[in-house]
Amino acid sequence: MSRQVFSKTTGGLCLIILAGFLGACNQKAPEQQNASPEPVSAAADNTTAVTIESGKGSVEITNAVKPWPDDAPADVPKYLYGTIRKIIRTETPEGNSWDMAIDRLPQHALRDYEAALKAKGFETTSMIVPEKEGDRGSVTGIKGAFTVVLIGSGGSMSLSIIQKQ
Repeated sequence: MSRQVFSKTTGGLCLIILAGFLGACNQKAPEQQNASPEPVSAAADNTTAVTIESGKGSVEITNAVKPWPDDAPADVPKYLYGTIRKIIRTETPEGNSWDMAIDRLPQHALRDYEAALKAKGFETTSMIVPEKEGDRGSVTGIKGAFTVVLIGSGGSMSLSIIQKQ
């Protein structure tokens, strides 16, 4: 499978899954009457993870606040500018990908990460439009077998790392 077909297939699948999860985040659970909330300690593990395996690879979906995926490639700079809420990890014979839903971004998150990619040797292309609630647009970085894509608007963003085998 060519790199372009792999990227389009993986990217399309990830965007569909990410859109579904982001839509689900806006749903509110029905309120229970006379139920008092129980305190949750900061150390409590509220992580939910689902793994789907097939003969051609696997997909792991993690719903948790994480600073950065533990198994993300070291060549890709860590994203330090917001809160990662969802991580979708895909593993296929053609390569691996990490797709993240990020929120609570500072004003210039896209520009700052573009600079971090350049500092790590990535060749970047970008389309960034400044707005009142923060930059919106996209940044793509390519270096060897790695492609990094950020798409953001206002306070939320999706970040994808694609690693071709």
